[in-house]
Amino acid sequence: MEKQDWKSGLARFSEWFACLAYINLLWIGFTLLGLLFLGFVPATVAMFTVLRKWMRRKLEMSIFKEFWTSFKKEFVKSNAAGLILILIGYVLYVDVMVYEFGDSLYQQIFQLLLYILAFVYLLAIVFFFPVYVQFELKWYQYLKLSILMAFSSPFRALWMLFIGYGTIFVMSKIPGIIPFFLGSAIAYFWLMIALPLFHKLELQEGKNNK
Repeated sequence: MEKQDWKSGLARFSEWFACLAYINLLWIGFTLLGLLFLGFVPATVAMFTVLRKWMRRKLEMSIFKEFWTSFKKEFVKSNAAGLILILIGYVLYVDVMVYEFGDSLYQQIFQLLLYILAFVYLLAIVFFFPVYVQFELKWYQYLKLSILMAFSSPFRALWMLFIGYGTIFVMSKIPGIIPFFLGSAIAYFWLMIALPLFHKLELQEGKNNK
C-alpha cells in the first residue's frame, strides 16, 4: 500500500512538473507570436488562466486549447491594461533611476514620494495577473483593483514579490531551466497565495449579500 502511495505521489509530481514546463513553453511561444511587445501581456494572462483552472480542477479543454482561447479572447483588453501598466512602470523607472535629485528639501521630499510610488507599483504588479484572471472587469478597473489589493493585503503582496524575486534569482544560477519554469513557476506560486484571498473575499461578499 505504501509502495503504491509512493508511486502515485511520484506520478502526480511528474505530471505537475511536466505541466508547468509545457505551460511555460506555451507562454514563451505565444509571447513571440505577438512579437514580444504585443504578445507578453496576453500570453501571461493566458498562462495564469490555464494555471488557475488547472489548480482548481476546472480545466475543461486541453492546455493548448485553453491557452489559445484565452490568448485570443483577452488580446486587446489585456494589452490595453498591460501597456498602461508598463508605461507607468517605465516612467517611474526613469524618474527613480535616471533623474538626478538636488539637495533641496522639496527635491528630497519628491524623491521620497517617488520611491513610495515605485514600491506601491511593485506591490500592485504582483496582484495584476491574478486579479485579471479572477474577476471580469473593464480593462482600466484591473489597475485600480490591483492597487486596492496591494493596500488591503500588503504582507501577501510582499511575500509574492519576494517569491518572484527569489525564483528569478535561483533560476539565474541554473539558466538551463529558465525556458521551462521561469514564468509558470512564479505564476503558480502567486496564485497559491492570491486565490485563498479571493475565495475569502467572495465568502465575505456572499455573507453581506444575504
